[in-house]
This record gives sequence, structure tokens and C-alpha cells, in this order.
Amino acid sequence: MGDDQFLLVRIQQHDREALAEVYDRYFDQLYRYLNYRLGEPEVAADLTGEVFLALVDALKVGRPPRTSLSGWLYTVARNLAADYIKKKGRTVSLIEDMVAEEVSLSDQVHLSQLAFVLRKAILQLTEEQQHVITLRFGQGLSLAETAQIMEKSVGAVKGLQHRALASLARFMPGGEEDDG
Repeated sequence: MGDDQFLLVRIQQHDREALAEVYDRYFDQLYRYLNYRLGEPEVAADLTGEVFLALVDALKVGRPPRTSLSGWLYTVARNLAADYIKKKGRTVSLIEDMVAEEVSLSDQVHLSQLAFVLRKAILQLTEEQQHVITLRFGQGLSLAETAQIMEKSVGAVKGLQHRALASLARFMPGGEEDDG
């Protein structure tokens, strides 16, 4: 945490080396976050670049991140993803990283059916709930790391995650499949 705060102070002072360090430190994380949210590697790479352009623009106009560098970067990434989704009107795949690579054919069929239902369910969550699910399960971040990025308390993140998972459970079909 201290290192991140020191980096924040350095970029607020327009330290070019610090800006390069921010890029090196956060590019891969932000790319994975955006790719997980969007399921489109090329778009994720473009939007990751836009996050850093937004940081440079914020520095130019004298409005750098004030408290949490990672929180600011992830908020920009989240907003860019949301704008892209709205513009494209497409569904977002948030399940690909949740399944094992080697599964049987019957499991693949079942997972593809489940993936469709899960995608629909995730899109019914609030933007903030989608964000917490992506950070916690897509990025594998701890509650503390997620809380820092979202600029919330750990308790608030726990509550948000709980509500998101409860909503997902309501949107998913029951354990037994009906054959009609």
C-alpha cells in the first residue's frame, strides 16, 4: 500500500518515470480485468490503453487521482467497459475463466448451456455488482484489494458480493432440470 501511495504522490508531481512505472505495474491487471468483462482481447487492449490516456489527460488538466491510484484506474476501466457494452449492445462473457480447460464433451455441452444462463443472470446485476464479481472472481482479488479498488470498506464489499451472489442464485434455474 505504501508503495502505491508513494507512486501516487510522484505522478501528482508529474514524474515521468512514475507514470511509466504505473503503466508497467497496472497494464496487465487492467487488461485482464477488461478482457474478463468483455471477452474480446483486442477491445480489452484498446480500452486498457485508453485508461492510461485518461490518466495522462487527468494529469494535464490538474485532476490526478487523489486517494487511490488503483481505485481510480479500475474505475476508469469499469466505466470504459460499461460504455463499450452499452454502445455495442452485446452480452458479456464472464464465465470463460471459471471452467477447467479439460472437460468431457457432455460437460462442455452442459457448461455451454449454463454459461448462457449465467451470462443472462450477470447482465441483470447492477453495474456495481458486476464490478465486484469481476474483481473477486475474474481477477481473484482479496476482499481487502477489492475494497481498496472500489474505495469501500471490506464490510461493504462483503455485503455487495453477498447481494450479487444472492441475485445470481435467484436468476439461475433450480437444481433439477425440467424436461417438460
